[in-house]
Amino acid sequence: MTLFEEYAQAAKGLIYVATEKDGQPGLRIMGFAMDPNRVNHWYLVSQPDAGKMADLKENDRVAIMTVMNENGARIESNRARMQASNKTWADVKDYFTNPVFHQNHPHPENEVLLELTIRSARLASYAGNEVVTFED
Repeated sequence: MTLFEEYAQAAKGLIYVATEKDGQPGLRIMGFAMDPNRVNHWYLVSQPDAGKMADLKENDRVAIMTVMNENGARIESNRARMQASNKTWADVKDYFTNPVFHQNHPHPENEVLLELTIRSARLASYAGNEVVTFED
């Protein structure tokens, strides 16, 4: 397991996503699941009429930060894009193992499946920082 994957697991499936529309920033906390075959691709769901969907239609560039653990470990990136995924819920449902996600999204198959692609990220903690970059 890579350090990036360790930091992603430390977030326990929660991420802050910042969007921007017409110069107005927006920040939300969302549940995510990582693609085990492409660790810089994360999946999220949203109601189709949510404000973030309008933001993303206008600008798919987002800034993200995972929830910190007790050691301050977190993933931060402003080199990420989030858009509707070409995959279906059936393709990714097994990635979502956090029971809290399922409590908050009892019918994710009826929501829009989003795909977050992280191009580079800073792995930050109280002990130091490391930058990772992805090719795809």
